[in-house]
Amino acid sequence: MNAENKLGIKIKEIRKSMGYTQAKLAELANIDDKHLSKIENGIHLPTYKTLKKLSEILNFNFQDLNKESASINLNPIYLKAIKILNSARDNNELSNYYDALKLANKLMKK
Repeated sequence: MNAENKLGIKIKEIRKSMGYTQAKLAELANIDDKHLSKIENGIHLPTYKTLKKLSEILNFNFQDLNKESASINLNPIYLKAIKILNSARDNNELSNYYDALKLANKLMKK
């Protein structure tokens, strides 16, 4: 497990405190339970859409990630992307930001 995986640990703690199994939470979030396991174990960071779904189900305010970034130790690029997405004023702007960030991510991997 990644020692810096405080986000995954937080998701896991909240999930367990609410009585959800990984399978049930994954079903509710419409993701694969293996993917949720990888998020909880720090192997993967969730996408914005996945993080948003998880936060809604678990009543977790992911917008506070920027405030907690010192204790969560997330990748600064990931935190900046969350900050950009959180600044959207409506769903259309959010969609445009999300598409732009996906394109930027794709270009960075080349």
